[in-house]
Amino acid sequence: MAFSMHKISIRQIFLLWISYLLINIVAIGSDLRAQDVTIGSKTKQLLNEISNEVDQLSERSPNVDRAYIASISIMNHVQRIVSPLQYSVLKTTGEDTPKTVEECLEAKAGICGNQVACFLELANHLKLRARPVEFYLHGKTPKENTSHICAEVYYDQAWRFFDVTWGTYFMMDGKAASIDAVRESPTVARQAAVTNETDQWFLHWRRSGLDPLTYVDHKFVDILRGRNGVIRLRGNEFVYLPTHQPTFIGLNSLSSDYGPVRIELLDVHAGVSRVIIQVSGYAGTGELVIEQRGNKMAYPITELKIGENEFVLPYKVAAGELEVKMKATNPAKIGYVVYSRIHVSR
Repeated sequence: MAFSMHKISIRQIFLLWISYLLINIVAIGSDLRAQDVTIGSKTKQLLNEISNEVDQLSERSPNVDRAYIASISIMNHVQRIVSPLQYSVLKTTGEDTPKTVEECLEAKAGICGNQVACFLELANHLKLRARPVEFYLHGKTPKENTSHICAEVYYDQAWRFFDVTWGTYFMMDGKAASIDAVRESPTVARQAAVTNETDQWFLHWRRSGLDPLTYVDHKFVDILRGRNGVIRLRGNEFVYLPTHQPTFIGLNSLSSDYGPVRIELLDVHAGVSRVIIQVSGYAGTGELVIEQRGNKMAYPITELKIGENEFVLPYKVAAGELEVKMKATNPAKIGYVVYSRIHVSR
């Protein structure tokens, strides 16, 4: 069925990606051969293709790191098969869009979150050590926030960054660079970018005047590596809403390469004495901590209720930032709170 691209804009597709950023996939290990586990037929077929490809190339290039070859092979295959353009077609025509890895490979459609989910699952089965890298880019207003997700693979004693959507990695100092190295030297990184510039989605973005690699040097971006990091929220007076940003606080994976999400409320007014959090749910154990400049209060998440939870702060709040985070009480267990709004008041 024919479709018109103007019916669903690039920005709409870009904003849809946030729905798929928090997929809980753990990728660990060192052997790159596919494991004999129960998986979908499309996933199994692709794993075998990639395994054979990696074997062939590793034999012909014995001095090239096998993990590098495998990472590039996974990225290339996922970008080729799991198409954002086809996802746009499905959205425009009102058809169901894929959600699982197997569905994405079957439908040959998906956005960045789907692509990275595929990358991580394939890497996991090939026993690569991999993690997601999430970008939350702040717009002029929270409504203009956008997001993107990529992946990193650990080999040769460092993390190596791969943007599956654009088929991009950054060859710096003769090796694929980490996202930290890319952000530290953005001008050099842009020159060092190796990108599949014949991809139709990439070409469409460029024709639309958009920058696929905007995360390289964006001035106001929050980055989660293995979901570990700080998300900054800008409020409307006294109300803070996660807008195209994660809606949980804490740790939702016990993988050693994953960490907790922390929230920072920006531009909090002096004299605030109450924090009201709209809780949708929680899991695990731990304490919810509200902290500023060493002053803090903690509350067990098992005592939270669904709905509004009001906390009276036992200290004076100064103008500036206020942090909301989780404190683990049992390192062997996850602990996180799902929320939809934070309201502060005097």
